[in-house]
Amino acid sequence: MTSRAPPKVAIFPWGDVVEEFLDPIGLDLDAFAQRMTGGWLFGYVAAFQSLGWDAVILCASERLTTPRCLTHAGTGAAIWAVPGRRSIARRDSIKSARQILRTPWRAFRRILRSEGCSIVLVQEYEYARFDALAVLARLLGLPVFATFQGGDLTLSPLEARIRPWTLRLAQGLIVPSTRERERLARTYKASNLRIADIPNPIDADEWRASSRSECRSEWGLPEQDLVVVNHGRIDMYRKGLDVLLAAWSAFSDSHPTARLLILGSGPDQAAFGEAIGGSGAKGIIWENAYSTDRPRLRRWLSAADIYVTTSRVEGMPVAPLEAMACGLPVVASRAHGLPDIFRDGEASGGILVDCEDTAGVANALSRLADAPKLCAELGRAARACIETRFAIPVVAGALSRLMAKSRSGT
Repeated sequence: MTSRAPPKVAIFPWGDVVEEFLDPIGLDLDAFAQRMTGGWLFGYVAAFQSLGWDAVILCASERLTTPRCLTHAGTGAAIWAVPGRRSIARRDSIKSARQILRTPWRAFRRILRSEGCSIVLVQEYEYARFDALAVLARLLGLPVFATFQGGDLTLSPLEARIRPWTLRLAQGLIVPSTRERERLARTYKASNLRIADIPNPIDADEWRASSRSECRSEWGLPEQDLVVVNHGRIDMYRKGLDVLLAAWSAFSDSHPTARLLILGSGPDQAAFGEAIGGSGAKGIIWENAYSTDRPRLRRWLSAADIYVTTSRVEGMPVAPLEAMACGLPVVASRAHGLPDIFRDGEASGGILVDCEDTAGVANALSRLADAPKLCAELGRAARACIETRFAIPVVAGALSRLMAKSRSGT
């Protein structure tokens, strides 16, 4: 009797074309394959590989005329890119229709078959590309799953009409946000959705703090100064960076030697630079670069005392998880997904404040800055939270249990 081959999961990242994600952070397809690591996407790849499964990433690119296969340097996973086009229209439903019709159906079908994929996983379900891929998976007899990473709006009347049907085609939705699960229950109550609360994974062995003294020496930071850190995409509104600057201005008035380290780049880098200059806040160090160098990111985090994130819009962010894995307490807004990371409050290693609550952020930073024992206690709690809920073996096990049901036909 022959044993069943291990599953191979085809992962489709968000976007009509991959350049919608890569262009704002200054990367191309080759850099994506050679330099990009971590995040939810490659965290999922690592989780599947830890199970002995295989994973392949499929996307469309507006800069290709023929399909191209690359190998991801960090995981060895295949990355298939096929020619594609962005969809632009003034009316939302026309845009949605174009997104569906412009899906590279034949190219994706050929790759799914040639790679021997047995499961399809799509980033975001509130997106027209999901509708197309759900139908394609059904035609090929493949189970389809979708993961929530922040898309919580139905974007057109057309999508509102077809989404209840395509969601019923899904074997499961992976939704680590309580607020989003409640929205799904209200919006699609007749669809009998199968929803799993599984967080994004992180490699807890790789993300571990280095020597604080050595890292501070590397960055030229005084040993005695309080250091707060933030890293990620420079997007003023979604990441609440205006709130961060206002909170820091208030906090630094009473803590003049404190430093705020910000590492990141993105579409609003010019506006953010102007905002820093106009804020009058002291002690801000901004490195305007989207870093794919994980060892370097770990050294940044290891040099800090506190992590802060003031987002207005999130899905299930990975950046705070990286900080928590390095033993940092976190001051976080209540944007989507963040309350789920810190569902046990301070016992999870974080202090939550309302979105746009500048005074609340400043007060939380002051509370930790003025109580080193509390700061250390929350840092230890944050690390423990990562090990018990977000580490790759924990998340991989949950994904295996969810997807095994589709393989057994239940």
